[in-house]
Amino acid sequence: MATRGAWSRSPWTFFALVFVLAAPFVLLGEFSEVRLPANLPLSALQFVVPLVAAAILVGINDGAGGVRRLLRAAVDVSSIRRRIWYAPILLIMPAVTLASYWLMRLAGQPLPEPRISWTAVLIYCVIYFIAGVAEEVGWTGCATGPMQQRWGALGGGAIVGTVWAAWHLVPYLQLHEPAWAFWQCAFTVAARVIIVWLHNNTGHSVFAAVLFHMTMNVTYSASEDGWSYDPAFAAPVMLAAAALIVALWGPKTLARYRFSSR
Repeated sequence: MATRGAWSRSPWTFFALVFVLAAPFVLLGEFSEVRLPANLPLSALQFVVPLVAAAILVGINDGAGGVRRLLRAAVDVSSIRRRIWYAPILLIMPAVTLASYWLMRLAGQPLPEPRISWTAVLIYCVIYFIAGVAEEVGWTGCATGPMQQRWGALGGGAIVGTVWAAWHLVPYLQLHEPAWAFWQCAFTVAARVIIVWLHNNTGHSVFAAVLFHMTMNVTYSASEDGWSYDPAFAAPVMLAAAALIVALWGPKTLARYRFSSR
């Protein structure tokens, strides 16, 4: 029989719990026409669920002290010891967004000229930093480590990313048609692999995952405000970025750069 500590540390228990706890938010989004900023359905409020699930499971095993340590890790700026990693953390998503916008123009999509409200961007940064903390405390702080130990960095990231995408599926469908949701799920899985790469190369910093998660949501909301976002174009760019990272840093750890002099 499994001990209390064994089941409370299991990422599969965490995955099951996030789906159970998300159910009321999914129903709220299904039966309410109210929309959040960037036209998000009310089910997007489920962003609090990974934090709650992680706090429950860590609290069972390690008590209030464990929960405090989990929360501190998500906002620990000092955990990113090599400052050069701020570049990919903050710039990958804007680059992916611009590349996908260029592909949309190349494909002849009818697009308005891009416009950016920097005031809105700053507001989004605050909102989505908080949301990023709530999510990454769970997805990175609680689930990623055990999944990597069992399946390797790429395998663990892909599994966490698939669960993450499935967890978002109903809100995606409440927002757009199935084809949009399919491509956005593919984008989400690729993004999780990149988050694991950043996490592993920044001393296993949860804060790095929070910042990247924030940039994902900020660029999405800013593009929805200023020009069209289409995951059918963004997902292939994100998948290509993830594939390049895997090729250069290796699937086992995503942390051994192929051309390193070490």
